[in-house]
Amino acid sequence: MTELKYELFEESLLNPLRGKDLGRAEAFVATMLLEATAAAPIGIKRLRRALQDAGMPTNERDVKDIVRTLRKRHELPILSRRKKGGGFWWCENEAQMKEYAKHASKQPMDELHTLSRIVKANYPKLAGQLRLEELT
Repeated sequence: MTELKYELFEESLLNPLRGKDLGRAEAFVATMLLEATAAAPIGIKRLRRALQDAGMPTNERDVKDIVRTLRKRHELPILSRRKKGGGFWWCENEAQMKEYAKHASKQPMDELHTLSRIVKANYPKLAGQLRLEELT
């Protein structure tokens, strides 16, 4: 499975997915993450310092955007964890992908549920809709 991440990275560099070349910062971050593992992920602060040391000034938001681009546009299996010891790494096996997918889907589902509740509770008032109590 270790070879797979190198193959995917090489394919993105030499034969970009659907013609989408990796930019300089994207290639730099993807290369750094090749050495990361689930047991030893690389955090945002370390990625940011390395980018700055390489002459690519950046902030934390830029690093997140680079990783998002690697995932979304280039479809690279870069996983993350927010808990203590968190950071980014290339997916190493099927179990990691399943665990990440389960974890990553929880936040949007929670946000949609919260949105549904606040809209149902507040939209009628905000839209000036009458209630039966107001008519009597």
